[in-house]
Amino acid sequence: MSTRTPLPTVNERDTENHSSVDGFVEPPVPPTKSASRHSLPRCRNSFTSTEEQPHIGNYRLLKTIGKGNFAKVKLARHVLTGREVAVKIIDKTTNSETVCQKLFREVRIMKILNHPNIVKLFEVIETEKTLYLVMEYASGGEVFDYLVAHGRMKEKEARAKFRQIVSVVQYCHQRR
Repeated sequence: MSTRTPLPTVNERDTENHSSVDGFVEPPVPPTKSASRHSLPRCRNSFTSTEEQPHIGNYRLLKTIGKGNFAKVKLARHVLTGREVAVKIIDKTTNSETVCQKLFREVRIMKILNHPNIVKLFEVIETEKTLYLVMEYASGGEVFDYLVAHGRMKEKEARAKFRQIVSVVQYCHQRR
C-alpha cells in the first residue's frame, strides 16, 4: 500500500480539457449523440441532496476500493445503465516519464486482451493531470486480499483458481 497523499477530487477545473485515448475498447453501452469516439461529455461534479458525487465521463465515482503506488481504484456506476465498473485513477503529475510510459504500455496491452479471467478495459479518459482507466469491476477482489482475510483455500477452490491463472498465462503467451 502506498502512503502517497490522495489524488485530488475530480472537478470541472481539472477535467475541462479531457480527451479520449484511442476511444472506446469495449463500451458498456452504445455511444450516445453527445459521446463519440473523439468527444466525451464534460467531466463535472454533480450534487445529490445528501452528498457531492464526483463524475468522470459517464461514470459517477463512488467509493475507493483499492490503492497502490501509482493509482487509486474507485468503484463507479455508469449514469445511464447503472453498471458498476472499476475506475483506476492515475495522477500523471506525480509519476516520472518512465512510469508514465509503462502506464501507457499497460493500457495498450489491456486494450488487446480478451479473456474471461482478465478484467476488460472499457474506456480510457485522459486529462492534463490524470489518466482514468474504466475497467470491468471484479467484485471478488484480489486473490492476495482474499488469502489474507480467509487464510488457506480449500484444495478444490485453489485448483479452480490455479486453472484460471494457467489459462490466462497460456493466453498471454499465445498472443506474443
